[in-house]
Amino acid sequence: QFGRGDMHLSAILNDGDTVMYQTGTWEVDGVEVGDGSPAQIQYCKVDTMQIVWTHNCEHGYIHGFPLDIDGETGDVSFSQKENDNDEEEEEILEFVQCGPEQLIARLPVEWVNDRFGRLCLPLPPLN
Repeated sequence: QFGRGDMHLSAILNDGDTVMYQTGTWEVDGVEVGDGSPAQIQYCKVDTMQIVWTHNCEHGYIHGFPLDIDGETGDVSFSQKENDNDEEEEEILEFVQCGPEQLIARLPVEWVNDRFGRLCLPLPPLN
């Protein structure tokens, strides 16, 4: 069971973990926060964290690389930014960030290589 502060999900994250988080509009302690758009679920592989935990709250940012997850097959891959040039270039990875209050779950992923992985368990239900 997760709570607030040092009992929050963000307190057990490590670099390289895969997380599910929400964007748009969500609730924190019964108060609606976000940009007013409908809630959406996103995924990322954690790269770095800048978070401060106290006895009853957590503040900061989680930075990572966006992921695409196929809920049916469990396949996990890095989201790629569209390349507007006609020239061949290496993939362009976008960097994303979220706050600890946006976290929904840490997802167990077995990485096959540095680009692709597979969920070890099905995605958690969202209600």
